[in-house]
Order: sequence, then structure tokens, then C-alpha cells
Amino acid sequence: MRYVKKLGSIAAEMTEPQARKQVPILAALAQQTRLQILDRVSLAGPEGVAAGEIARALRCPASTLSFHLKELSRTGVLEARPEGRFIHYSLKRPALQALAGYIAGLAGATRNGRNRRGAGARSQRRSRARAAGQLTFFGD
Repeated sequence: MRYVKKLGSIAAEMTEPQARKQVPILAALAQQTRLQILDRVSLAGPEGVAAGEIARALRCPASTLSFHLKELSRTGVLEARPEGRFIHYSLKRPALQALAGYIAGLAGATRNGRNRRGAGARSQRRSRARAAGQLTFFGD
């Protein structure tokens, strides 16, 4: 869990339940084959793609693909829909959007309508310290 210091108080940006939900998603995405699966499913759009098509596109054995699809579905990233004899997989975009918003916030983008202090704020402090002739730490 990450905290941001604001005017002497500490406020959590991500609640513990939110963090508990994101950790399995990040763990599931930390695998090359699963990222390739998400890429292939994403290309198919909202109608999704059959598991057999994913297997052919990735040249992945059915048993291996089944394991990865199960893990991605379990974390809430993929939705599995039976259609006749086939199972079609599509992205569950809200789960990915929540994760993307959090990562964008870490990268310095705005989140919840607030600007995040990043390297720009630090460099301004460094410049002020140098101008005032103050000693700085960490190679500033």
C-alpha cells in the first residue's frame, strides 16, 4: 500500500481492499503467454474470440492455454461465454481500467482530478535550495 503525505497528515491513495484486488491481477499479468492472450483477445473486440483461435494464433497447447485462460478469468480480467460448442473470451475492461488508472497515477498522471507531485516538484525544491545556498542530500 502506498501513502502520500499531505499537509502533515497521511492519506491512503489505495485502500487495502482495492490493493487486495489488484495484486492477483498484477500477478496474472506477470507472464508472457498471458500478456499475449490478452493482446489477442483485445484485438477481437467486445464479441470476443474462441479459445481454439487463441491457441492457433499463439501456437499454444490446449492444456497450457486452458490453465492461463482460467487464471485470467479468475482474476476478473477475462470473461468466458459459452457459445454452442465453443467458449468465447472477451476482456472485462473495468478491471483493466482500474489497474491502468492506478499505474497512470504512479507514473505521474492525474488521478481523481488531482495532480500528483513528481520529479517536477522535486527539481523545483532542489533549485530553490541551491539558490538559497543550502546544503542538499543525495547528489542534488
